Amino acid sequence: MFEKRVLKIKGGSNFRDLGGYQTHDGKKILWGRLFRGSALNNFTNHDLRVLKRRHINTIIDFRSLDESLNDPDIYPESSNDIRLTVLDQDTTYSTITPEEFHRLSHSNGFAYKQMMNTYRRLITDEFSQQAYRQFFDYLLNQDDGAILFHCTKGKDRTGIATALFFLAVGIDKETIFQDYLLTDTYNHEQTEAELERMVERGEDDDDIDNVKHFLLTDRDYLENAFSAMDEIAGSPQAYLKKYLDLSDEKIQILRNKYLS
Repeated sequence: MFEKRVLKIKGGSNFRDLGGYQTHDGKKILWGRLFRGSALNNFTNHDLRVLKRRHINTIIDFRSLDESLNDPDIYPESSNDIRLTVLDQDTTYSTITPEEFHRLSHSNGFAYKQMMNTYRRLITDEFSQQAYRQFFDYLLNQDDGAILFHCTKGKDRTGIATALFFLAVGIDKETIFQDYLLTDTYNHEQTEAELERMVERGEDDDDIDNVKHFLLTDRDYLENAFSAMDEIAGSPQAYLKKYLDLSDEKIQILRNKYLS
Protein backbone atom coordinates (compact mmCIF):
# COMPACT_ATOMS: atom_id res chain seq x y z
CA MET A 1 0.00 0.00 0.00
CA PHE A 2 2.75 2.46 0.96
CA GLU A 3 4.73 1.71 -2.22
CA LYS A 4 1.64 2.40 -4.29
CA ARG A 5 0.82 5.58 -2.39
CA VAL A 6 4.17 7.38 -2.53
CA LEU A 7 5.36 9.14 -5.68
CA LYS A 8 9.05 8.54 -6.39
CA ILE A 9 10.05 12.19 -6.55
CA LYS A 10 13.76 13.07 -6.47
CA GLY A 11 13.41 16.83 -6.00
CA GLY A 12 10.97 16.80 -3.11
CA SER A 13 9.31 14.74 -0.41
CA ASN A 14 5.90 13.82 0.94
CA PHE A 15 4.19 13.33 -2.44
CA ARG A 16 1.30 10.89 -2.00
CA ASP A 17 -1.71 9.45 -3.78
CA LEU A 18 -4.85 9.79 -1.64
CA GLY A 19 -6.38 6.67 -3.17
CA GLY A 20 -7.40 3.54 -1.30
CA TYR A 21 -8.80 5.02 1.90
CA GLN A 22 -12.17 3.52 2.83
CA THR A 23 -15.25 5.56 3.70
CA HIS A 24 -17.78 4.85 6.43
CA ASP A 25 -20.10 3.18 3.89
CA GLY A 26 -17.48 0.88 2.38
CA LYS A 27 -16.51 2.87 -0.70
CA LYS A 28 -12.87 3.71 -1.46
CA ILE A 29 -11.14 6.80 -2.80
CA LEU A 30 -10.05 6.20 -6.37
CA TRP A 31 -6.33 5.82 -7.02
CA GLY A 32 -4.72 8.33 -9.35
CA ARG A 33 -7.17 11.21 -8.98
CA LEU A 34 -5.86 13.29 -6.07
CA PHE A 35 -2.31 13.78 -4.84
CA ARG A 36 -0.86 15.80 -1.98
CA GLY A 37 2.70 17.08 -1.79
CA SER A 38 5.28 19.69 -0.86
CA ALA A 39 6.89 22.42 -2.99
CA LEU A 40 7.85 21.63 -6.59
CA ASN A 41 10.68 24.16 -6.85
CA ASN A 42 13.45 21.52 -7.00
CA PHE A 43 11.76 19.18 -9.46
CA THR A 44 13.95 17.31 -11.93
CA ASN A 45 13.11 16.11 -15.43
CA HIS A 46 12.50 12.70 -13.85
CA ASP A 47 9.93 14.26 -11.52
CA LEU A 48 8.13 15.98 -14.39
CA ARG A 49 7.86 12.62 -16.13
CA VAL A 50 6.34 11.16 -12.96
CA LEU A 51 3.64 13.85 -13.02
CA LYS A 52 2.90 13.15 -16.68
CA ARG A 53 2.70 9.40 -16.12
CA ARG A 54 0.21 10.00 -13.30
CA HIS A 55 -1.83 12.29 -15.61
CA ILE A 56 -1.51 15.20 -13.16
CA ASN A 57 -2.69 18.20 -15.16
CA THR A 58 -3.81 20.56 -12.37
CA ILE A 59 -1.44 21.80 -9.67
CA ILE A 60 -2.85 23.83 -6.78
CA ASP A 61 -0.30 25.87 -4.82
CA PHE A 62 -1.42 26.89 -1.32
CA ARG A 63 1.74 28.88 -0.55
CA SER A 64 1.94 32.63 0.03
CA LEU A 65 2.86 34.92 -2.85
CA ASP A 66 6.37 35.43 -1.42
CA GLU A 67 6.93 31.68 -1.13
CA SER A 68 5.74 31.09 -4.69
CA LEU A 69 7.88 33.89 -6.13
CA ASN A 70 11.02 32.97 -4.18
CA ASP A 71 10.72 29.25 -4.95
CA PRO A 72 8.51 28.92 -8.04
CA ASP A 73 7.00 25.57 -8.93
CA ILE A 74 8.55 23.58 -11.76
CA TYR A 75 5.79 21.76 -13.59
CA PRO A 76 4.95 20.38 -17.05
CA GLU A 77 4.01 23.06 -19.57
CA SER A 78 0.74 21.27 -20.20
CA SER A 79 -0.32 21.56 -16.54
CA ASN A 80 -2.64 24.19 -15.14
CA ASP A 81 -0.85 25.86 -12.20
CA ILE A 82 -3.27 27.52 -9.76
CA ARG A 83 -2.27 29.70 -6.81
CA LEU A 84 -4.69 29.57 -3.89
CA THR A 85 -2.97 31.36 -1.02
CA VAL A 86 -4.43 29.90 2.18
CA LEU A 87 -2.71 32.17 4.72
CA ASP A 88 -2.09 35.85 4.00
CA GLN A 89 1.05 35.43 6.11
CA ASP A 90 2.95 32.13 6.39
CA THR A 91 2.58 31.51 10.11
CA THR A 92 3.68 27.89 9.56
CA TYR A 93 7.24 29.26 9.17
CA SER A 94 7.90 26.66 6.47
CA THR A 95 10.64 28.71 4.83
CA ILE A 96 12.08 30.50 7.84
CA THR A 97 15.84 31.13 7.79
CA PRO A 98 18.08 30.83 10.88
CA GLU A 99 18.42 34.63 10.94
CA GLU A 100 14.65 35.12 10.85
CA PHE A 101 14.14 32.49 13.51
CA HIS A 102 16.52 34.27 15.89
CA ARG A 103 14.35 37.39 15.68
CA LEU A 104 11.39 35.43 17.05
CA SER A 105 10.64 34.72 20.69
CA HIS A 106 12.87 31.94 21.98
CA SER A 107 10.71 31.00 24.94
CA ASN A 108 10.09 27.29 25.36
CA GLY A 109 6.71 26.38 23.89
CA PHE A 110 6.50 29.40 21.59
CA ALA A 111 6.32 27.34 18.40
CA TYR A 112 3.72 24.93 19.79
CA LYS A 113 1.44 27.84 20.69
CA GLN A 114 2.06 29.43 17.29
CA MET A 115 1.13 26.24 15.43
CA MET A 116 -1.97 25.66 17.56
CA ASN A 117 -3.09 29.17 16.64
CA THR A 118 -2.26 28.62 12.96
CA TYR A 119 -4.42 25.50 12.72
CA ARG A 120 -7.29 27.40 14.29
CA ARG A 121 -6.80 30.24 11.80
CA LEU A 122 -6.84 27.80 8.89
CA ILE A 123 -10.40 26.95 9.93
CA THR A 124 -11.77 30.26 11.22
CA ASP A 125 -10.18 32.99 9.06
CA GLU A 126 -12.33 34.16 6.16
CA PHE A 127 -9.20 34.38 4.00
CA SER A 128 -8.47 30.68 4.51
CA GLN A 129 -12.10 29.68 4.13
CA GLN A 130 -12.28 31.43 0.76
CA ALA A 131 -9.18 29.57 -0.46
CA TYR A 132 -10.54 26.21 0.63
CA ARG A 133 -13.92 26.98 -0.99
CA GLN A 134 -12.07 27.57 -4.25
CA PHE A 135 -10.08 24.38 -3.70
CA PHE A 136 -13.31 22.40 -3.58
CA ASP A 137 -14.59 24.21 -6.66
CA TYR A 138 -11.59 22.89 -8.59
CA LEU A 139 -12.19 19.38 -7.25
CA LEU A 140 -15.83 19.56 -8.27
CA ASN A 141 -15.02 20.77 -11.78
CA GLN A 142 -12.11 18.41 -12.52
CA ASP A 143 -13.27 15.98 -15.21
CA ASP A 144 -10.09 14.62 -16.79
CA GLY A 145 -6.68 13.91 -15.31
CA ALA A 146 -5.54 14.31 -11.72
CA ILE A 147 -4.99 17.13 -9.23
CA LEU A 148 -1.88 17.69 -7.10
CA PHE A 149 -2.23 20.20 -4.26
CA HIS A 150 0.67 21.34 -2.12
CA CYS A 151 2.25 23.95 0.14
CA THR A 152 5.92 24.10 1.20
CA LYS A 153 6.32 21.04 3.43
CA GLY A 154 3.02 19.39 2.50
CA LYS A 155 2.14 19.42 6.19
CA ASP A 156 -0.14 22.19 7.48
CA ARG A 157 -2.07 23.96 4.71
CA THR A 158 -2.04 20.77 2.66
CA GLY A 159 -2.85 18.70 5.73
CA ILE A 160 -5.98 20.73 6.43
CA ALA A 161 -7.06 20.56 2.77
CA THR A 162 -6.68 16.78 2.87
CA ALA A 163 -8.61 16.50 6.13
CA LEU A 164 -11.45 18.62 4.74
CA PHE A 165 -11.65 16.49 1.59
CA PHE A 166 -11.64 13.30 3.65
CA LEU A 167 -14.44 14.67 5.83
CA ALA A 168 -16.48 15.59 2.76
CA VAL A 169 -16.33 12.11 1.21
CA GLY A 170 -16.84 10.19 4.46
CA ILE A 171 -13.44 9.10 5.80
CA ASP A 172 -13.43 8.49 9.56
CA LYS A 173 -11.55 10.81 11.90
CA GLU A 174 -8.88 8.33 12.99
CA THR A 175 -7.91 7.59 9.38
CA ILE A 176 -7.73 11.33 8.72
CA PHE A 177 -5.28 11.69 11.61
CA GLN A 178 -3.21 8.70 10.51
CA ASP A 179 -2.76 10.17 7.04
CA TYR A 180 -1.89 13.58 8.49
CA LEU A 181 0.79 12.10 10.78
CA LEU A 182 2.41 10.19 7.88
CA THR A 183 4.01 13.48 6.83
CA ASP A 184 6.67 12.97 9.50
CA THR A 185 7.56 9.61 7.96
CA TYR A 186 7.95 10.98 4.45
CA ASN A 187 9.73 14.18 5.54
CA HIS A 188 11.97 12.35 8.04
CA GLU A 189 15.25 12.62 6.13
CA GLN A 190 14.78 16.30 5.39
CA THR A 191 13.69 17.09 8.94
CA GLU A 192 16.61 15.25 10.54
CA ALA A 193 19.04 17.10 8.27
CA GLU A 194 17.63 20.47 9.32
CA LEU A 195 17.80 19.60 13.01
CA GLU A 196 21.35 18.26 12.64
CA ARG A 197 22.43 21.57 11.11
CA MET A 198 21.04 23.35 14.17
CA VAL A 199 23.04 21.07 16.48
CA GLU A 200 26.19 21.72 14.44
CA ARG A 201 25.64 25.48 14.77
CA GLY A 202 25.40 25.10 18.54
CA GLU A 203 21.76 26.17 18.87
CA ASP A 204 20.31 25.80 22.36
CA ASP A 205 17.76 23.15 23.30
CA ASP A 206 14.79 25.55 23.44
CA ASP A 207 15.49 26.72 19.89
CA ILE A 208 15.75 23.16 18.60
CA ASP A 209 12.54 22.21 20.38
CA ASN A 210 10.73 25.17 18.84
CA VAL A 211 11.93 24.29 15.35
CA LYS A 212 10.75 20.70 15.83
CA HIS A 213 7.24 22.04 16.38
CA PHE A 214 7.44 23.94 13.10
CA LEU A 215 8.82 20.95 11.18
CA LEU A 216 6.77 18.08 12.62
CA THR A 217 3.10 17.26 12.70
CA ASP A 218 1.31 17.07 16.03
CA ARG A 219 -2.02 15.43 16.74
CA ASP A 220 -2.85 18.41 18.96
CA TYR A 221 -2.68 20.77 15.96
CA LEU A 222 -5.25 18.87 13.94
CA GLU A 223 -7.40 18.33 17.02
CA ASN A 224 -7.41 22.11 17.44
CA ALA A 225 -8.69 22.49 13.89
CA PHE A 226 -11.49 20.00 14.57
CA SER A 227 -12.33 21.80 17.81
CA ALA A 228 -12.56 25.08 15.90
CA MET A 229 -15.03 23.50 13.46
CA ASP A 230 -17.12 22.27 16.37
CA GLU A 231 -16.98 25.68 18.02
CA ILE A 232 -18.07 27.83 15.09
CA ALA A 233 -20.37 25.41 13.28
CA GLY A 234 -21.40 22.67 15.71
CA SER A 235 -19.65 19.85 13.86
CA PRO A 236 -17.15 19.28 11.02
CA GLN A 237 -19.97 18.34 8.62
CA ALA A 238 -21.87 21.51 9.49
CA TYR A 239 -18.65 23.49 8.95
CA LEU A 240 -18.29 22.11 5.42
CA LYS A 241 -21.80 23.27 4.58
CA LYS A 242 -21.82 26.63 6.34
CA TYR A 243 -18.31 27.92 5.68
CA LEU A 244 -17.10 26.00 2.61
CA ASP A 245 -20.42 26.02 0.74
CA LEU A 246 -20.49 22.24 0.36
CA SER A 247 -24.16 21.40 -0.02
CA ASP A 248 -25.45 17.83 0.07
CA GLU A 249 -25.55 17.96 -3.73
CA LYS A 250 -21.91 19.06 -3.99
CA ILE A 251 -20.80 16.41 -1.52
CA GLN A 252 -22.56 13.78 -3.62
CA ILE A 253 -20.77 15.06 -6.73
CA LEU A 254 -17.43 14.75 -4.90
CA ARG A 255 -18.29 11.20 -3.87
CA ASN A 256 -19.30 10.30 -7.41
CA LYS A 257 -16.06 11.73 -8.83
CA TYR A 258 -13.55 10.43 -6.32
CA LEU A 259 -15.00 7.23 -4.84
CA SER A 260 -15.59 3.77 -6.22
